[in-house]
Amino acid sequence: MLSPRFEEALAFAARHHGAQTRHNTGTPYVSHLLATCAIVLEEGGGETAAIGALLHDVLEDQPTERAALQAAFGEDVYRIVDDCTDADAGQRRNLTWWERKRAHVQRMSELAGAESLLVIAADKVCSLQSLVDDLHRFGPSLFERSARTADELLWNYREVLAVVERRLGRRPVVVRLQRLLAEFEALAVDPAR
Repeated sequence: MLSPRFEEALAFAARHHGAQTRHNTGTPYVSHLLATCAIVLEEGGGETAAIGALLHDVLEDQPTERAALQAAFGEDVYRIVDDCTDADAGQRRNLTWWERKRAHVQRMSELAGAESLLVIAADKVCSLQSLVDDLHRFGPSLFERSARTADELLWNYREVLAVVERRLGRRPVVVRLQRLLAEFEALAVDPAR
């Protein structure tokens, strides 16, 4: 059962991400948070992991104080959100995408707990499904408007998959991530290379 704490997290996520949209479609960003949360719950994650899923991008994407997040939702939720964060909004100004992603994969590999890895895997499944859907809609030309190339994204998803495979085993969310990664590669990578 989910408690009023879950409802508070849902409202917190909606307030903080309410004006944010997905980059290619203009879909309200909260849809990503809800989908990630749904995957976590379907995988047997408890309320703490579900709340972490709802809030997993709040440090990265929104000017949110770490102490305020910790005070509002406790150390366990804060740890999950921190483990899911490659760099908070302030840190992002001083780091390149490559620096953030390499450091995050390293932290994931060494420090992240099982609940955090479940949320990370669910987040990647959700993001990769959206990307595959966009490739079906728009084709590889969508990368002409993207901040990242297909090869950069492919590298990052492969690195994350390697960590979650090793740490979580072959649970359904990991298998879904494997399948989506193969589909992404088939759709996005130029077959002429």
